[in-house]
Amino acid sequence: MKRNSLSIFVFLVFTMSNSFAQNVFPEQFKGCNTDGFALEHDTTTAKLNSIEFLKLLGDYLGADAMGKLRGKLSLQIIVDLEGNSCLLSIENKTNVKTKKLNLKTWIDQEIKWKKLSEKVGAMIVLEFTESGVTLKRLGMGGTRDWHYLD
Repeated sequence: MKRNSLSIFVFLVFTMSNSFAQNVFPEQFKGCNTDGFALEHDTTTAKLNSIEFLKLLGDYLGADAMGKLRGKLSLQIIVDLEGNSCLLSIENKTNVKTKKLNLKTWIDQEIKWKKLSEKVGAMIVLEFTESGVTLKRLGMGGTRDWHYLD
């Protein structure tokens, strides 16, 4: 009986840690298929035109909102084999509440990537300043912790 209890305990701990490990950032969204995706390591495997992404973001939020937005917004987006997006988690360190930004709907419906050979978790960091917005990509792997990709 003791062995069964230990097996159940190990199974529950493994299941719970696995379910939380897929979300990199604290604010989490539902509706993404997270079966078998990998984070980018040393290069960007999910290809996206950064200039086009920022233009679409500006069109979505509007010039007024973009001009007032300040701070850093980190996004974890699952990209499937067809290039479809699904916003999985974010860290919002901006002066605008996440709910007001409504990024989940926009990203899931509007952001398309080039087709992939495997599902990827792409990490985007947007930094909003008085002079504009910058987009950087994050990777993690091997002996390196989080780092910016070229």
